[in-house]
Amino acid sequence: MALRLPGYSSLDPHTAINALSVFVNTSPINEGKKRFTISLAGEYDAGVTRRFIEKTVSSEKVVVFSWTVCPFARKAKQLLTDLGADFFAVELNQREDGKAIRAELAKMTNRTSVPNVFIAGTSYGGCNDGPGIATLHSQGKLVSLLQQAGAL
Repeated sequence: MALRLPGYSSLDPHTAINALSVFVNTSPINEGKKRFTISLAGEYDAGVTRRFIEKTVSSEKVVVFSWTVCPFARKAKQLLTDLGADFFAVELNQREDGKAIRAELAKMTNRTSVPNVFIAGTSYGGCNDGPGIATLHSQGKLVSLLQQAGAL
């Protein structure tokens, strides 16, 4: 199924979602989303939280910062599982510091949503956006990235 948007000849659903995400993330809306996400975290030690993120991302081939109830996070983890990828999931809604981690991720990656997927230390967005691992998979790029990371 192809979608039509002004300025685009034809978009598959993954590309359309990514285009919308890019628009939001480069607009003033995103700054409001980041401020809101940071406010939800309350008081926390940003340095400790950032070091946890950096250590996790640098020590794992693939990291998925996730909420267990998020359909996009589930889809991303299922895609990685179906491909046989070695990945580490950090379930933010099951951690006391989950909101703080999400707030620091927003500062680090300019993304407030989950999943937030890192491959070989690089953020690739979520499931369908940023560019997103489903989008990368539909473009034939994900398997190569996972292989280069040693996750396949």
